[in-house]
Amino acid sequence: MRLLPWCFALLCVQSQAGILLSASEAARREQLACLPTAILGVLECEQLAAPAPAPGNAPEIKPAEFVANSGPSIPAQQVEQPMLPALDPIPPRMKAGRLTLAWDIWFGTAAQWWEVWDNDQLRYRGRDFSRRIKATQAGTINVSGGAPAENQITDSQMVDGAAGPMQAVQSGSFQIARLIPGEHRFVIKLCNGTLEAPVCNQASASTWVDAVSGDDDEVQAGEPGAPSLAWIPQVTTDGKVTVAWNLWWGTTGTHWEVLNGSKVIYRSDKFSDETENSQAGTVDVPLANGEHQLAVRLCRQMQCTRSDVLKVDAMLGPELAPAKPALALYTPDDPELGEGLLPTQVLLSWKTEQPGITPDRWLLLDETTREVLASQLIKADCGNGVWCGSWQGVPATRPATWRVKLCQAKRCSDSDTIDIPGIELEAR
Repeated sequence: MRLLPWCFALLCVQSQAGILLSASEAARREQLACLPTAILGVLECEQLAAPAPAPGNAPEIKPAEFVANSGPSIPAQQVEQPMLPALDPIPPRMKAGRLTLAWDIWFGTAAQWWEVWDNDQLRYRGRDFSRRIKATQAGTINVSGGAPAENQITDSQMVDGAAGPMQAVQSGSFQIARLIPGEHRFVIKLCNGTLEAPVCNQASASTWVDAVSGDDDEVQAGEPGAPSLAWIPQVTTDGKVTVAWNLWWGTTGTHWEVLNGSKVIYRSDKFSDETENSQAGTVDVPLANGEHQLAVRLCRQMQCTRSDVLKVDAMLGPELAPAKPALALYTPDDPELGEGLLPTQVLLSWKTEQPGITPDRWLLLDETTREVLASQLIKADCGNGVWCGSWQGVPATRPATWRVKLCQAKRCSDSDTIDIPGIELEAR
């Protein structure tokens, strides 16, 4: 029979299996293995041997001596906004065909990449930079590599007081091989930062492209007649209103726009009715809560005439989804893209063609694998009420079928699918 030890004032005698300690005393010691006993608050513990020390480095191993980098340092990510580019002038009116867009930065912060947008469609994104030289005395430009004459710029674009040849900090040139007839609104963006959080500066220019036939009737027509805006209810609870207008008789237009205040929220060259001297159009415009001032502007080439303004007070309406995005795919052999892509790259560009609520993000999906290829937040529209975005890179699988999803919270709109050709289909 085992004898229990006697304890008095936390002083214990050693038993045959170990030592008896109070729970508080055992907690203060280290390297103990304890079991509860029949005496409340008393543990039977055994002292364990200390663990062996961790092996150290062999004495013959010595740390390497620090040597400072003697070569060029790795540049930090540039987050400062680039300087505003100075664009070469383009004519306000031209024939369909080839056009070269060129720009320079003559001082200040350079960009990490630049983009070309044509009517809210991305045509180029890349780092194809050059540095043009301006001979300020003669008023001419010498471009390394031999640029065409249309790339020349005037003395008025230079810094006053410059004498002799002056080299740009950064330059770029992009040639569009085929311009379709109609109005073209070009935007040149110079960007730093990242694609997810770009810091950009931009310049814009517009031109009207005539048909190759050279018909001059459009030139002599002048400003279009004033459109008449149809009745719109002063209060709406549907979350949208129908904007309809008519030009009953007069000079017709080439396109029309819907304005909310001073901002263009919709633009179209399609009409619901059109004759030689009359036109009409209609569109459903979503409205956020609050007061709105709506008008229609009818344009002929670069000249526009505005209707009267109607006020609408919008109340909380149904949950609406963003407008359906339209897709465009460019490959390296597309003539309207120029030299903007590597041989295996593609450029997918999307934009909305109907008015819709403001989206907060867009996703690029592979329809076959259901993989999300890209997901980006949207912080601002692309102008004229158009939302747009792009993806440029090398597809993981080809051929493939892609789709763009445009979302506001959990409400999304899907584009039609677009086929990504295999590389062998692009070879010429």
